[in-house]
Formats: sequence, C-alpha cells, structure tokens
Amino acid sequence: MSRIYMTSVLMLLSLSAQAQFFVTPTDSIHETIYADSTISIFQIDLVNETTDSLKLTWKLIEEEVTEGWNYNLCDLGECYVGVPNSAEMQAFGPGDAGFLKMLVNPLSIEGFGFWHFWVYPSNDPDNFMDLYFSINASLENGVTEEEAQFVLAPNPAQDIVQIISNHPLESVQLFGLNGSLIKELKPQIQFYDLSDIPPGIYFISASNETGRMIQKLVIK
Repeated sequence: MSRIYMTSVLMLLSLSAQAQFFVTPTDSIHETIYADSTISIFQIDLVNETTDSLKLTWKLIEEEVTEGWNYNLCDLGECYVGVPNSAEMQAFGPGDAGFLKMLVNPLSIEGFGFWHFWVYPSNDPDNFMDLYFSINASLENGVTEEEAQFVLAPNPAQDIVQIISNHPLESVQLFGLNGSLIKELKPQIQFYDLSDIPPGIYFISASNETGRMIQKLVIK
C-alpha cells in the first residue's frame, strides 16, 4: 500500500514540475524574411503556470548563422549584443510571461539563422523545454530600396523627428529596444513630436503602400 502511495506522490510531483510554464504561440518559429528588410522581430512567450513567482534560465544549445548578419537576443530583463551562452531572466508572477525574442537584420545578405535553446526553471535545470528559431532571408520577391524609400532625420533626435517617404505613410509606430510598443504616431504628418519620450534607443516602424521600414532611432 505504501509503495503504491509513494509511486502516486512521485508521479504527481513529476507532473507538477513539468507544468511550471508553457510556451505560446509555439516552441518553434520558422520564418522567411526579405534580406533587404532592416530588422525582424520574433518572440516566444513563456507563461507562468504556478501560483508563485517563477525565475527561468535559458541556455544556447546550437547556433548557426550566415556570416555578416546582425542579430540580438532579448529576454525578460535584458537585451544582449548577439546571443550569449546562457542567462537568467527576471522573476515573473503567476499568469505572467517571460520571453525569448530574436531581433534579426540580414543586412541584405541572403542566408539563414538557426538557434536552439533550452529554457528551464532556474532551480530545476533537468526540467527544460526546447525552443527553436529558424529564419531564412531571401531577396526574391522583396521590395527594393528604391520602391520603399524612407528617410529618418535627424538621428540622433531630441524633440522632433522627420520621416520622409516617397509614398504616403500608412502607419508609424515607436518601439522600445525590447520590441514593446511605446507609441502610435499619426502617419499623415512628416514631423513627429517625441518630447515626451525619455532619452534612449528605440525603433521606428513606418509603412507605405510599397513596404515597411524598421530603423533604430536614438533620442538624446
């Protein structure tokens, strides 16, 4: 009787350990992007299923990237230059999410990038989950620089930034360095008031009928 009881307890503990977090929308991102795009952002969220705060650690298992690409990794709490070997995220509460986010800029070079990570509770490295980012970059069917020309000036900026486009803008957005949306801007104008934005590094996303630009913006 006690042996059956102990077996049941161990099974419950095992199931509990495996259910500390789940990924959304998928544990494997496979995308094709245009090599002449400025930057593309891919994110996997890790949702806390426990009733306590959760701290996750990630570890890079495999990386293969075309030479010349610019790419960076962000997690909950930090954005890195490139992809380090491992790091621990900030703790987050029940129902909240940590994340791994790849920011990829092929710099007009056709090729591919592949990253394989383990993510696990920091106190339980054996209970890991595999996450994959697989990104292909192609120039085929892409929008050429002449067709989708944008000029962002001045950069660095202080209170005002101007976006000059060869076609009317359809949307303009300001993102933080970690990819979070900071502000929606009116696309009908050329000059944008950023006096309420703290100094730092951001991304401006602007689109017209021919394409989209995402460009780094420094606010002094």
